[in-house]
Amino acid sequence: MRLACLSSRVLSFGTSVILPCLLLASATPQAQTSALKLAAIHATGQKRYSEAQVVAATGLQTGQVFDPNALNAAADRLGRSGAFEEVQFRYHPEGGQMAVEFTVKEAPKFHRCAFDNFVWFSAQELEDHLRKEVPLYDVLAPESGDLLNEIVVSLQRLLQSHGITAQVEHTQYGKLGSPDWEHLFTATGPSLKIQSVQFQGANGMEEAVLHHEALQLVGRSFSIVACRAYAAAAFVPLYRERGYLRVQIGNASAQVLKHANGTNEFEIQVTYPVTEGMAYDWERVEWSGNRVLAPADLDEAFGMERGSLADGKKIDLGWEAISKAYGKKGYLEAKLNPEPVYDNANRRVSFRAPITEGPQYRMGTLMLSGMPPTAARELQARWRLKTSDVYDASYLTDFLKKPILAGASGRMANIHTEVRPDRTRLTVDVSIRVD
Repeated sequence: MRLACLSSRVLSFGTSVILPCLLLASATPQAQTSALKLAAIHATGQKRYSEAQVVAATGLQTGQVFDPNALNAAADRLGRSGAFEEVQFRYHPEGGQMAVEFTVKEAPKFHRCAFDNFVWFSAQELEDHLRKEVPLYDVLAPESGDLLNEIVVSLQRLLQSHGITAQVEHTQYGKLGSPDWEHLFTATGPSLKIQSVQFQGANGMEEAVLHHEALQLVGRSFSIVACRAYAAAAFVPLYRERGYLRVQIGNASAQVLKHANGTNEFEIQVTYPVTEGMAYDWERVEWSGNRVLAPADLDEAFGMERGSLADGKKIDLGWEAISKAYGKKGYLEAKLNPEPVYDNANRRVSFRAPITEGPQYRMGTLMLSGMPPTAARELQARWRLKTSDVYDASYLTDFLKKPILAGASGRMANIHTEVRPDRTRLTVDVSIRVD
């Protein structure tokens, strides 16, 4: 039997277009082709995946009977996974049998997979299980496609094999509008109550302080996502206030402390891995790009003294103070891009702080509504920023500290304000409405 040339098929999954199979081989009796077997399976074009991963994901095996329909199904399987936006395959004779080569173009976007509350397994055990059962799993997964369902099914099997009654669910998790969201897999059903919190690597911080801050976690349901958010909001600020500006607190791990037979209730110990780094003292800020405010004025507004503890909370307040100082002079768009410079030998930290001051804004129109004419005239007279004056971004807040208007009942009125900068005219219109 001789074949004149190869056959090929191209599938484009990004645009949901399938080009018809182009058969270029000479006519071959069915009886002859059915005797052929797959001698080799290859894959090219992949970047994040290995050839072995792509080949495994096709579901084909060398030595199986050659069947073009099986090749079509394999290509469809790769496309439906979501990991590839285009799949091509070609087959040709090799050593009296047939060889097939898949050429793929990977999807443009992948996202990290996170496993929220699989407390019965270590992170490594989950990793090993998924890599064994799901050929295309590699910590990241495409935005959509059958690969995500394969992960869910694989995790479901893992739970069932250990006698755990739970349903695996998949959601997308992240900040609204952020491109850096995660695929979050959660085991729903079991009760996973936190009973204790431990810190691994916490040597410089007072243990009692950390455990006191952790008390609010006790009694809550365990969730890596929730524990991560709590660490960022509670534990990291504690460290930063004590000069540990480079502290890193990793994802919490969970250990089952107690499980009553016949129940779906588990008591959990949470352990946070902590890399404290060192506690720093304050050196200085190296300002650049500033024309409106002199370095001495910026230092005074910032409020940190050389040699004092580099309190992260005070440093954050210092940057806010600089923004307010510029706002008082009409520079509403002033931007800071501070970059820390750590001197580990002397345990000191400095910052390089380039400033983009932007344009200066001036007062536009004051608009008053919802009040009697006499009250409007009184407020207009009290408003000291005149049209074309340099706009002071702090003035409205100070202005509203005084009573605006009392109703007939003597209760203070509800005040609604709106500040509208006009980038074309570089003016700011202010609206005050009373209900």
